[in-house]
Amino acid sequence: MESTPEASDEALFLAYQRGDQGAFETLFGRYRLPLRRHLERMLGDRQAAEDLVVETFLRAHRHRRRFRPGASVRPWLYTIARNLARNRRRRDRLAGWLPLAAADAAVPVAPPTGADAEIQRRVAAAFAALPERQREACSLRLLGELSVAEIARVTGTSAGTVKSRLFYGQRRLRGLLADLDPGAAGEGE
Repeated sequence: MESTPEASDEALFLAYQRGDQGAFETLFGRYRLPLRRHLERMLGDRQAAEDLVVETFLRAHRHRRRFRPGASVRPWLYTIARNLARNRRRRDRLAGWLPLAAADAAVPVAPPTGADAEIQRRVAAAFAALPERQREACSLRLLGELSVAEIARVTGTSAGTVKSRLFYGQRRLRGLLADLDPGAAGEGE
C-alpha cells in the first residue's frame, strides 16, 4: 500500500473552509505545541500560552472566510498568536498599576525538579534576558521553526531586520547558555 503525502496546511485550511472539521483538527494538532512553546517564551507563563493557543484557533475559526487562497497558514496563525500575546502583555502591564493586581495574582505552581528543570529555567532566563524583538524573532525561528520570510510577515518587518535580530539574539543566547553545551568548551580558543 502506498503512503499518501501529508496534506499541506493551505490544503487543510481550504478543506476546513468547505466544512471539513477534521482538517481543522489536523491543523490544531500540528500547531498546538509549536505555538505554545513560542507563546510561553514570549509570556513566561505556560497556562497563559495554552490559553492563547486556544484563542488563536478560535480567531482563525472566526475569521476563516478572510483567509485568502494562496496565502500561507503558518505565518497567519503566528501573526494571530503574536497579536494576542502583545495584547496580553499590554493588559498585564496595565493591570500592574491597579492596587488589587497583587491580590488577584495566580498561585505559583511548584517548578519541576532535577537537571532538566535547571536547564529549562536557564533557557527561559536566557530568552527573558533578550530584548523583546530579538526574543520574538528567536522564538519564532527556534521554537516555531518559521523561515526568515515567514518571521518578516508575522512581525511586519523586512527580512534584513529579522536576520539582524536573529543574529544578535542567537549570539546572546549562545553566550548565556555556553556552559550548558559541553561541546562549546574550547571553541574560539
